[in-house]
Amino acid sequence: MAYNRFRVRLLLRVALLLLSMVALLLILYRTDWHIASVCVGLFMLLLIYDLVHYVERTNRDITGFLEAIRHSDFTQRFAVQGADPSYRNLYQAFNDISTAFQKIKSDKQAHHLYLQAIVEHVGIGLLCFNEAGEINLVNHVTMDMLHTPYLKNIHALNRISEELVEVLLEMENNEKRLVTMKPHQDELMLTLHASTLVSQGQTLKIVSLQNIRSEMEEQELQTWQKLIRVLTHEIMNSMTPVVSLASTVNNMVEYDVEAKYKAGEVPDREVFEDIRDGLQTIEKRSAGMLHFVKNYRRLMRVPTPELQTVNVTELLKQVHTLMQTQPGAKRVQFEFYVPDEKLEITADPELIEQVLINLVKNGMEACDSKQAPCVQVIAYREEQDMSKVYIKVQDNGPGIEPDVLDKLFIPFYTTKKQGSGIGLSLSKQIMRQHGGSIRVSSQPGGPTTFTLVFNA
Repeated sequence: MAYNRFRVRLLLRVALLLLSMVALLLILYRTDWHIASVCVGLFMLLLIYDLVHYVERTNRDITGFLEAIRHSDFTQRFAVQGADPSYRNLYQAFNDISTAFQKIKSDKQAHHLYLQAIVEHVGIGLLCFNEAGEINLVNHVTMDMLHTPYLKNIHALNRISEELVEVLLEMENNEKRLVTMKPHQDELMLTLHASTLVSQGQTLKIVSLQNIRSEMEEQELQTWQKLIRVLTHEIMNSMTPVVSLASTVNNMVEYDVEAKYKAGEVPDREVFEDIRDGLQTIEKRSAGMLHFVKNYRRLMRVPTPELQTVNVTELLKQVHTLMQTQPGAKRVQFEFYVPDEKLEITADPELIEQVLINLVKNGMEACDSKQAPCVQVIAYREEQDMSKVYIKVQDNGPGIEPDVLDKLFIPFYTTKKQGSGIGLSLSKQIMRQHGGSIRVSSQPGGPTTFTLVFNA
């Protein structure tokens, strides 16, 4: 209906303009009607201006509306009441669009404030920047951690740590890195975790920063305390009988041998035998102490792995062959299972072979008291995570008590009478040098499973 009105009014203006032109032509034939011709000409100009203004009004309104939208000004409103009926529907549509955009803008601002509140609430640093290093998002934890009151571009962090900036720029999606830095006398050990995403054609990188210095220091302190307790226990166990026997032998020499020689008597043969037994015991305990120190040196000097591609099946076959020579091997049932014969890992075969031999040997000793002792070695890659290779060594022994589990990897801790206590600790170091890990799960009654995790 509004468009019909627009057409009618437009046609009326055109018709009136045509009539004016006809009237002007008629008047021009009458040369003495000069004033009338001027008036009709002026009237025609007025009609032309009105026609152009009437036609261009829609363009002006649309242009003004689009300019307001371009500058995110959604407050502009067009008066519908009292407006020309030809434009009421158009103005109403403009107002509805402005209202919809204003609601979207309000929702976007509310979501931004919500996201900002969450980002500020978390206890770790968050940093988001584009390929040019321009920062889109940063929370106060990051600012406080880096002692920076204002941060617009990550290159501004060069004054604090060039290494940090280099790592931030180099990190790939889902990559983790560790950076140590010392801003303003505070030594930080930052663990960084990066994620990348593409938003509106722009690649953004989100990095979380967490200072683990205090946690590392606490863990280091606990580790040292455990190590010192074990070392103290071993040293005291070795030195206490040595000191006691040395004192006893000294008293025997002083009171039984030396005194009798001064008196011209011959010492009893039993005294010499007791002295000899005491010295032999001292020698034995001293040798044990020397063996303990050698094991400690061995633990502290793990060789650097010479990495190469290793076929897991061939590796386990080699371990199986070597274990056949161990005492009691014929009594224990070995089961080696590798679903994928082409399964490979990147490792030092000699070091990993040493780890597997140690775990299999421990499993053999653990299940030795069973009627049907069995040790299983399984190697596989999970379908959910193809980036890791798992090798599990499981025995059907009596299991491990919960209070012992957390002590298994402590150097020199052992539950065996003849154990050195460095096998599992050494295995853990070897796996860490390979970028992997070793885990244990057990419960009283068994079974016990040690799992080697390799990054494929």
